[in-house]
Amino acid sequence: MGMTRMESAARTLAVDPQRFTVRAVISTSDPDRAGDVVVPTGLRNLEEYLLNPVVLWAHQRGPIPPIGMCLWLDVQPQRIVAETRFARGLPLAEDIFRLYEQGILRGWSIGFVPREVQREVRPDGSTGLRILSWDLLEYSAVPIPENAAALTLALEKGYIRDRRLQRWFDRYREDVLSPLYLPDVFSERNVHRK
Repeated sequence: MGMTRMESAARTLAVDPQRFTVRAVISTSDPDRAGDVVVPTGLRNLEEYLLNPVVLWAHQRGPIPPIGMCLWLDVQPQRIVAETRFARGLPLAEDIFRLYEQGILRGWSIGFVPREVQREVRPDGSTGLRILSWDLLEYSAVPIPENAAALTLALEKGYIRDRRLQRWFDRYREDVLSPLYLPDVFSERNVHRK
């Protein structure tokens, strides 16, 4: 079973408009929102992943093509740093690159298969998983709730040209259940209607 993990601590370290690359932290050893920890040094298939180093938009493995490729991964004890080269000539990839370049997008998420998992009880009594060993399937550029208002603004200002990306945002804006899985993202204060 594949899993995804949204990284709140993931951040952009460098953007190079000439090379069309973004260097960023794509995963850390910090607990995620569910209280789970993916141990960075538990990555077991680095060489295999680098044979087909795709980078996706929001874990979309369907009709949306990859938006770029991973040039390299640096697995460190507390984090994983990656450099992504975005596809040129693909409006979706170009739009997403520009959103990172402008600082509107900052989030990354890994898609992985856990190999060795340990349940932990936290000091506050909550439980979570510690994923000790795992295989990387892909990582994705993702919008995270903290930046959703900026993405809405980017739509209004016309920064996003790709119609598929526009429809993707519109679908979540119009989904009546989105407050359940994206709290405060599409609230009235964050949704700007034309």
